[in-house]
Amino acid sequence: MLQPLDYEQAVQLSDKVFRNSRQISMEHGFPYLFSPVYAHSYGVFRDDKLIAHMGLLPAKLRIGAARLPVFSLGSVCTEPEARGSGVATELLHRVMRHVDDMGAALLFISGGRSLYRRNRCYSFGRLTAYTLTAETSRDAAMPMAEDAANDECLRELSSFDCFAFHDLTLQHKAAFDMSVWDLGGLKDAAAYASCLEMKPKLYGLERGGKLTAYAYVLKPKPSQTDRLPIVLEYGGADAVQLVRLLQSVPAYERLEVIVPWQDDAMHRELSACPARFRHNDGTVYVPSMARLIRLLRDWWQSIGSPAACIEADDLGDGQVRLRYPDAEAAVLSEEETIRLLFEPEADIPLPESWPGDLRITVPLPPLTGLYYI
Repeated sequence: MLQPLDYEQAVQLSDKVFRNSRQISMEHGFPYLFSPVYAHSYGVFRDDKLIAHMGLLPAKLRIGAARLPVFSLGSVCTEPEARGSGVATELLHRVMRHVDDMGAALLFISGGRSLYRRNRCYSFGRLTAYTLTAETSRDAAMPMAEDAANDECLRELSSFDCFAFHDLTLQHKAAFDMSVWDLGGLKDAAAYASCLEMKPKLYGLERGGKLTAYAYVLKPKPSQTDRLPIVLEYGGADAVQLVRLLQSVPAYERLEVIVPWQDDAMHRELSACPARFRHNDGTVYVPSMARLIRLLRDWWQSIGSPAACIEADDLGDGQVRLRYPDAEAAVLSEEETIRLLFEPEADIPLPESWPGDLRITVPLPPLTGLYYI
């Protein structure tokens, strides 16, 4: 693990690899990842010089009643002269051992290159990217700003909204546990916005003097004519109306909205809009499928799902055995198991003796919202 005095070199290497002259330093964009107080980062040194870095940050993932210890991996970089030497693979294996030794359920990785895919990291989950235009809104007879109630107000949020904003984030079915401090720091850092060189905006919908929804939006610069504004994250009971009110702002007449699979209300509202389906961002590593299944049990029990009775065995060589009471065991690959757990309607066959209504799919938050590592 990096020692406190090593983080200065970690910032320098990360800026060298990932930043250009127009972008803020990685230290500002990812303040928690480059803090010895929070991070569990690793590096490789040669003659006291950091030549490879992997930023590692612990968190708790809340999925309904379940609380999962997880890690996020980002700012993975190597000095050009050290590339191709196997140092990145060796460092990744060390990080994976750390994650396993800490009892974590998942390692989220902000990348999908071959380094990860050949080391048991897989695509996961499902998101839908809807494209909203004035035409699609009219065609679907969707409510626009002129239909808003008189007591509704769309405005940018400020630090004075920190408590109400935090309360809204607690309403998510699946989210990373964050304090008021965490949210303030992540809002200021704007990690994903800094990578895309877009401008972050945080909007709220106020109804009767009470904040009832929020949306985290990335706004393109005037020179980024090929980009649409993106709603990366939203929450609150009036999130659908907030998205519609955003379209009354000229800069957001055309808008992309990222919707996790579990948000039925937003899917219904935007069903007439052009849509693209994709995985969640990056890849995921599961150190122990048996541990993950055990930790997910609270979620399944809270929704009355038969999946709460599943037990798992890690067989090695990327194989997993799933067991259900009085039923034939299923042997799947790790990749198939991850699809079964996190991808709705995944075409993964299970024995006929298993329940037909298993309701096994687990919701996850998008990984490019306020929380991005």
